[in-house]
Amino acid sequence: MNLEIELFDAIDRVVHQDYPNPRGIDCPGHFVLQKLAAEPGVAHSVSTLAHIRHCAPCFDELRELRRRRTDQKT
Repeated sequence: MNLEIELFDAIDRVVHQDYPNPRGIDCPGHFVLQKLAAEPGVAHSVSTLAHIRHCAPCFDELRELRRRRTDQKT
């Protein structure tokens, strides 16, 4: 298996188990996540990145936005 996929799967399990955030408290919003997905190499707000690591819905949305972006390039 691809090591990157294994890493993301492990992070996914931890984020969903420990940080479900079902009410979407303090989420940065779709536009911010979309920008992060479009510009992964650009410096982004530390607070936004910290939030994503502790919020399953934002983590899922960012992962999906990145997947779509990757699919569009191929």
